[in-house]
Amino acid sequence: MHTLLPPAPVECAAYVAAEQAGRLRAEEALAAAEARIVALEAQLVATTTQLDTLRAQARIPEQNISPILQTDAHGTLLWANAAGTALLRAHATLPQRLQTLAASALEQPLQKLMVGERHYLLVVDASTSNDSRVTYYLTDVTTILQAKQALVEQQLFYETILMEVPAGVVVFDVEHRYLFVNPAVEPDPVRRQQMLGRTSREVCQMRQRSEEVIEQREQAFAEAINNRRESVWEEQVIDQATGKPQHWLRRSWAIAGPDGTVRMIVSSGLNITERKEAEEAVARQREFYESILNLLPVDVAVFDNEHRFLFTNPSSISNAQVRQQILGMTSDEYFAFRGRSTELAQERKERFQEALETHADVLWEETMQTTTGPKRILRHLRPVISATGNLQMVVGSGIDITARYAAEERQRQAEARMREQEAFIRLIVDSLPSVIYVKNIRNEVVFRNAAFDEMAARSQHMLPADEQTAVVQQQLRQIYRLGQQVMLSQKSLTTEISLEMTSGEACILQTYMHPLPQSDKGSELLIVSTDITALKKAQQEAEDNARAKEAFLARMSHEIRTPLNGVLGMAALLEKTSLTSQQYEYLTTMQRAGQHLLALVNDVLDMAKITADHLELDQAAFSLEMLLEAAVETVAPLAAEKGLQLTVLPPNDRPVPRLLGDAYRLRQVVLNLLSNAIKFTERGSIQLGVAILADTGTAQTLRFWVADTGIGIDPERQEAIFGTFTQASAETSRRFGGTGLGLAISEQLVRYMGGTLILSSLPNQGTTFSFVLTLPLAEDAAATGQAAEQPATVGYPELHSVRVLLAEDNMVNQWLATVMLEHWGVLVYAVGNGLDALSQLQENDYDAAILDIQMPGLSGVEVTEAIRQCANKRRATVPVIALTANAFEADRVSYLAAGMDACLTKPFEEDDLCRLLVQLITSRSAEGAA
Repeated sequence: MHTLLPPAPVECAAYVAAEQAGRLRAEEALAAAEARIVALEAQLVATTTQLDTLRAQARIPEQNISPILQTDAHGTLLWANAAGTALLRAHATLPQRLQTLAASALEQPLQKLMVGERHYLLVVDASTSNDSRVTYYLTDVTTILQAKQALVEQQLFYETILMEVPAGVVVFDVEHRYLFVNPAVEPDPVRRQQMLGRTSREVCQMRQRSEEVIEQREQAFAEAINNRRESVWEEQVIDQATGKPQHWLRRSWAIAGPDGTVRMIVSSGLNITERKEAEEAVARQREFYESILNLLPVDVAVFDNEHRFLFTNPSSISNAQVRQQILGMTSDEYFAFRGRSTELAQERKERFQEALETHADVLWEETMQTTTGPKRILRHLRPVISATGNLQMVVGSGIDITARYAAEERQRQAEARMREQEAFIRLIVDSLPSVIYVKNIRNEVVFRNAAFDEMAARSQHMLPADEQTAVVQQQLRQIYRLGQQVMLSQKSLTTEISLEMTSGEACILQTYMHPLPQSDKGSELLIVSTDITALKKAQQEAEDNARAKEAFLARMSHEIRTPLNGVLGMAALLEKTSLTSQQYEYLTTMQRAGQHLLALVNDVLDMAKITADHLELDQAAFSLEMLLEAAVETVAPLAAEKGLQLTVLPPNDRPVPRLLGDAYRLRQVVLNLLSNAIKFTERGSIQLGVAILADTGTAQTLRFWVADTGIGIDPERQEAIFGTFTQASAETSRRFGGTGLGLAISEQLVRYMGGTLILSSLPNQGTTFSFVLTLPLAEDAAATGQAAEQPATVGYPELHSVRVLLAEDNMVNQWLATVMLEHWGVLVYAVGNGLDALSQLQENDYDAAILDIQMPGLSGVEVTEAIRQCANKRRATVPVIALTANAFEADRVSYLAAGMDACLTKPFEEDDLCRLLVQLITSRSAEGAA
């Protein structure tokens, strides 16, 4: 060992420095060595760890439970772990299948493989080394797939339940948005899809739910989230399809996750409408039965098998507090509580025991003493037995029959009075001369009066069938048939029946048949027959007298009109000659007298027609304006002569369309009223007015009136003013003259036209006659008739050279007609009897024939009927005018029916005859041209 001596100071310093440097280098070298050692140790540890890891990794494939196989590029197995070896033992062809799958490994790194019944996921690792090894990693996913399938099936199971469950189920998120809706809530899948993602409010508004429902659901949702408990409520909504209310029981509850946070809200709804309706029905039924029991005027009580009260109604005990107190009491306790008779209590106990033992109804009457007197009660006990035969309860009732006893007594008295009344009515019915009887549905007489028996004794209808004549049997069948008609129709019938009497005479009965419905839904027949044989005989005599009167009037009319025709005709011809003023005055007087006589004859005939009810009204179009003008023009000269002011008030200052009606009769009424007004008015004015009261578009209602300032009529005479041949007084008749027929005819004509002639008058203050008529509007005046007035004609050139046969046995009238016609150029061939007329018509051609009705040899009707049978068509169709003094409408109709073309009544005007000839000849010419 060397000892180091300290160097010199300089050397020492250098030495020290060198020493320090050397020491530093040594320390650095040592540190580096130590660092290398540490690094080597760390490397050794890392190497050891890596070795352990490699060793462990080397053991992983072998120990892996999943099969691992390795093959060369040709598919030859090079290595397999234990799981792979086991798999190969079961499936030797697996390497070939794997090699096939390896080809698509680049496009499909992960492939599915089915080996036996197991499912695997295959991963192929193709090595890039030179040996081209391929490693196959198989993972068994059978359990996973089975778990997934089970999960899917479970999900489908629950979803199916939710979709099929009849209750509505929805799921909301925490923001109250729909996540799931089942069909019970919304059957339409499109609408269900539309609901998803929307809030409850949006869906409610979309489904037209009320704001109350929306707020109720939002409140329940908030409670479910905040309180974490189930929220239950009932809800009423309106079904949009039916418009009816539906009741729902709804529940909402929160579903929380593992961390306790609410994840969703499940809500269910059950339609409880039927339950609600059932509950309401039960409640109504309970209320109904309780109301009935409480309102019944019958005592009702229910007992158990120990005779304890279970129920009482107000009729038995009116005090509700007492009714409550006695519940549970026995009958003895109740009677003691109410202070009732012990004998009455004992009787009720015995009756109750009888009901218990017999299981049958028990009925008895009970008398109770009250402050108003004895009270009779009908008691009834009914045991209620179950299906097993056990007694459930006993229902008791009590009916106050005090009033019934009194009613029965009154009934007995009423029946006695009814028997007396029936006897009285029977006496009256038997006293009636009419035959009264009642038959049942079997045609049996169940009631009859004395007149029936009397008639039966005189009639052949009660004889045995083999003794009845054919006429009697026919009459019986008629009576039976009429009775059946009334029974079937249940409508009354009035008719006349003829019966053969045993005396051989016929009895005419006016018979009234009336159905009598019975309580058993059957019916009986009441027949009332009155002998009107004498009445019919008197009626026939009256009709014969009327016909004789009518024939007499017709004859008298004919006898008057025939010479009157000559008088007026001659006056008309004379008027055409040159006359002095004095001669013209005489002529005018003669014409007025003739016209007055004609008016009297017409009035008498009109009254005869009205009396015989033979008056017929025409329905033709006419102008009301022209009718009024014509009426005024007719009487204007008379008014002017007396200095009277005659005014016409038109209908409401507006034109009236053409109307349908009998213009001639309406004008006749107006003329009669105007003539009367002028006759009985010395000074002042006459007013004719018409007003439209209503216009329906198809008819007009018109008011006509004639007002004067004349002498007036006393009130006591006004009722008789419309009588036939009646005037206000004898003084009036002497002073003013007249027949008194005008107003009677006018009143009847107005009645025929559907109105009523009304009189308003005071003495010395004038008179007003008025009437109201409703007349249809004429649709086509040209088609429906002629106007009321024909325009005046200045000449008849159409008659020039016309050949006319005139047959008239009265020489004056024959000459008159000849002169009138020849004045217009007519070629007249006159004969004096019917035979000559027929001969002329058969042998010669005429343009027209004028035939008097009553002629020697053949009448005008007989001549017409004969010529219509002529073989020569032209002669057979010659126009024929009936010239007659018969003024009845029935005569005119019969002439036209016999083949005549027109009718002209004597006395006739020249214009009337000429116009009629022109019309017939023109019409015939037009038909010939056609």
